[in-house]
Amino acid sequence: MARKHKGTLAVIEQIYQDIPAFTDIFTEESFYTFAFCFVCATILVAFILSRFITIKPVDF
Repeated sequence: MARKHKGTLAVIEQIYQDIPAFTDIFTEESFYTFAFCFVCATILVAFILSRFITIKPVDF
């Protein structure tokens, strides 16, 4: 059982090394730009979807 645990730990460590850190991807300015664009896109998608999706009350 200890051998299986070591293999699992090795896989997790390899995945952790392969995924870049947050600071490797974003600078402070690029993070704020990304967050602003993400929020604007989310609002736009919600607005567009609200035109096509209507919620009707359930009759009991």
